[in-house]
Amino acid sequence: MICSGYTPPRVHAVRPALRVKAFLDAPPAIQLVPQSAWLTPKPDASWTRFVCFSDTHGLHEKIPAANQPAGDVLLHAGDFTATGRHEQVESFGRWVARYPCTDKVVIAGNHDITFDEHYYSATGADRFHQEKPYDCTQARRLLSGCTYLQDELAEVQGYTIYGSPWQPAFRNWAFNMPRGSEAAHWASTPAAVDVLLTHGPPLGCGDLTLPAGMRDGDRDLRTAIEERAISVHVCGHVHEGYGATRRGGTLFINAASSDNRHEPTNLPLVFDCPPPQVMRATAAAALQERQQSSELDSLGFHVRVEEMFSFGKG
Repeated sequence: MICSGYTPPRVHAVRPALRVKAFLDAPPAIQLVPQSAWLTPKPDASWTRFVCFSDTHGLHEKIPAANQPAGDVLLHAGDFTATGRHEQVESFGRWVARYPCTDKVVIAGNHDITFDEHYYSATGADRFHQEKPYDCTQARRLLSGCTYLQDELAEVQGYTIYGSPWQPAFRNWAFNMPRGSEAAHWASTPAAVDVLLTHGPPLGCGDLTLPAGMRDGDRDLRTAIEERAISVHVCGHVHEGYGATRRGGTLFINAASSDNRHEPTNLPLVFDCPPPQVMRATAAAALQERQQSSELDSLGFHVRVEEMFSFGKG
């Protein structure tokens, strides 16, 4: 049982053995839940189970029921349609509404072009929907059964979630940020947030593209995360980057549901969170440690003991 007044021990930059002990003595961390444990109860009734999808590209109905685990909060990190057609938006809204989670939080991605009105009127309609342009305001109305975030903060079951669909300029798609403007955009991210939901990945986590082996993440997004008390970052966009890892005290998840063939074969990624006050104390301690540390790994992230327990892809 976790006591709400518990204060995590401060982790100093000392000998590795002591750092490992401090990590093991700390309050329970966010836990990834493998497929084999989807039907297993949460560690405690005060914990919350999150289920993560992204990049379903209009193929949500092709996801088998066995790959739709129940939880408390569903997160979808964008690209829920192929090109933002109203029929797919409405279908996705129905799918989300009946999904076995109490709350659902969704952001758009570069494929959801009718959610970026400026892009759609300037380019998207002529490029993709010449035969029948759509009304962008109606697209949002059709997305029912969820909380839609676009550079907005929401509180869901006591946790704060900030969602933003933008990525550095990527071909001729929606929600592109001009190169060089990324830092100014991410400056509006709250200084502390339990879950950060973006479509694109940060540089160095979930951004490894194949077969080229290049990293396609956003350097300024990575900096913004490192400078803030953020417990979990969830994204998609780079299908090959699907997986999870811990860096600098933050759990990074690329939940891309589609593989390189654009088939929704990747399993949703599921994690259990302790009560918000425990998460926030742990995130604040991790931020303090990053601010005091000059140790960086090969990808530019601050090194913490969690690196010894990393897992996942990309």
